[in-house]
Amino acid sequence: MSNSNQPNQPLIHLICDFRVESPDYTVVMARMATEFAALKTLITPQPFKKGHILGQSVFLKLVLNEFPEGTVHICRFGTMSRLPNRFVVAKHKGKYYMGPDSGLLPLYFGEEEIIYYNITPAENVTIFDPLKEVYIPALKQLLSTNMDLEAAGFPIKEMMVRSSPPQPTLSNGMMRLTVIYNDYYGNAYLNINKQMFEEVGQGRPFRLMLNSTMEISRLSQSYNDVPEGMELCMFGHGDIMQIAVNAGSAAQYLSLNEDKPVVLFFKE
Repeated sequence: MSNSNQPNQPLIHLICDFRVESPDYTVVMARMATEFAALKTLITPQPFKKGHILGQSVFLKLVLNEFPEGTVHICRFGTMSRLPNRFVVAKHKGKYYMGPDSGLLPLYFGEEEIIYYNITPAENVTIFDPLKEVYIPALKQLLSTNMDLEAAGFPIKEMMVRSSPPQPTLSNGMMRLTVIYNDYYGNAYLNINKQMFEEVGQGRPFRLMLNSTMEISRLSQSYNDVPEGMELCMFGHGDIMQIAVNAGSAAQYLSLNEDKPVVLFFKE
């Protein structure tokens, strides 16, 4: 029989912008094992470029929906030097999100109405290690209140840093898109999701122009829908359109690096 008074035991998911080879990664593993030995902890190293909140937000959209309700996601990402040391926590659909006030979380959540709580240390000193000095103390405080943000005493943060992603433009059946993220394998993710593609396309045939001579005219269900070395497009994790090369890199072989324009035509 379950006990309603039993404290929540969330899964802790720490996403950090270190490489596995970095000593910072080993320190992070040691700190989490020491501070939260009784909790399940998953650490995802993802070496983003500093301040690349658009790529960070795309990565979050690709993976976070797979986590169970109650998960605490800690986004331990470096921020640009011009930004003050400010940190927030939010709850959305039963999951918790901690991260810097860099524009990342509003970019990830999009138009949804989210209440953010300030977890910045009151003394507002220079933060050397956000995990040690901000996220771990905030998480301990949250755990002590059985994951109740209001009971934890965090003040609501009224003003957040916000950023707008590049938007597709539509004219006469033509959509101008942009590569917004390249993953480890060189797959190129575009600023269009499955819902928008279906709403605009209405089932019509399409042509995705990668350059003046190369196009893709069908959606694949897997990378092996085409021979090795051939290009394809598909909706994978997060329902974000990606252009890939089977057993290759779209960024390397097709020059589809971040900020590269791509044109999508729907038959009239």
